[in-house]
Amino acid sequence: MIENGVRIIGNVVYGKNFSACAPAEFMAKDSSIIIGDDCDFAAFVTISTADSHKRCLKLSDKIERKPIILGDRVFIGTGAVILGGTELGHDCVIGANVVLKNAKIPPYSRVKVATPIIEEGYFVSKREKQLR
Repeated sequence: MIENGVRIIGNVVYGKNFSACAPAEFMAKDSSIIIGDDCDFAAFVTISTADSHKRCLKLSDKIERKPIILGDRVFIGTGAVILGGTELGHDCVIGANVVLKNAKIPPYSRVKVATPIIEEGYFVSKREKQLR
C-alpha cells in the first residue's frame, strides 16, 4: 500500500498525529512496526524488520525478521534507516543518515552520525610521492 508517497508493507501501526515525508518505506512483512503518537519522519527514511544477508550467504534458510517499536514524539531525519530489533524510547531524535539495528535507545536521546574527518592536503603528499 502507498499512502501519500509512503510505501507501507505488512503490519505497520502508527499513532495519532503521525507524519512522514515521501518517499519513505516501512516494511514489516511477517513482523511488526509500532510507531507512537506525534512522530515525524523526514524524507527517504527506511524502516525494515527484515534482514536477508544470512540467507543470501547460505548461512540460513530464513530471512531474519525482528519487530521495531518507536515511542511517542520521535523524529527521524532524512535518509535514516531503522532495522529490526530496534526500540526507540519516547522523545528521541534520530539524525540524518543514522543506521540502527538491534538498538535500544533510551527516552530523551539524540543519535547522530560522527562529524566528518577532513584530511586537508591528503592527496598533495601522495601526489608528490607519485611524481618522484
